[in-house]
Amino acid sequence: MTSPDPSAPHGRDANGTPLTPYGLNVDGSPRKSNRGARAGQRKNGSPAGRKTASPQVAVSNLTDMERKQMLCELADMLLVSPLASLSQVPVLVNRMGRRQADALAGDAFILAQYLPGIADGLILLSKTKPATLAWLDKAEQNAPYLVLANAGFAAAKALVENHINPNPSVAQAGRSLAAMRIAQMAAAVNAQAAAIAEEARAAAQNMRDFGDEMMGAMSADQFEAAAETAAFNRVSAGM
Repeated sequence: MTSPDPSAPHGRDANGTPLTPYGLNVDGSPRKSNRGARAGQRKNGSPAGRKTASPQVAVSNLTDMERKQMLCELADMLLVSPLASLSQVPVLVNRMGRRQADALAGDAFILAQYLPGIADGLILLSKTKPATLAWLDKAEQNAPYLVLANAGFAAAKALVENHINPNPSVAQAGRSLAAMRIAQMAAAVNAQAAAIAEEARAAAQNMRDFGDEMMGAMSADQFEAAAETAAFNRVSAGM
């Protein structure tokens, strides 16, 4: 049943929060329906004719803002960054010419500016044609692999660009980083050695204090008896 409150068309929970059984729109408001008709249906009516084995598109728990971010990230990884990198490859520049190579870099910039609008259009289209972004809904379970692929691609891109056009500042930063790592390791070893030496000094002092306490606890008679016993043992050993 639809609520008369436009900000909560499906009602509210016990805390007053609007219910969102179909997710959220781009503006953050609850969706009113299940993104249009299912496959094999006419509008919101019953299936037309006999039921078929056509796959049904499940509602994803991704919000529209998350879909937009994922679409933009995928496009940047698969289109924008490769175009910008290709524009700096010497072999390709020599083959295409500098003007066309610059055009590739310009294409990357133009696509980056229009990607958010294209993503919004695809999201709106998916509300009436769910299959439009069905692949993106399924990709949610592969999100860790997408993040890993994005990071790996960015690292590979940076490495290739560094070899194509080495930057002296980056090279010096690498040398400084290596020197810092060695200095940190040396400082850690020295600190550990100092801690061990301090523990050894403390242990030796404890042993000396214990010996002094034992000597102080012995009476004169006990000390004389111990000396006589030690002398007798030495004589016995020499016999």
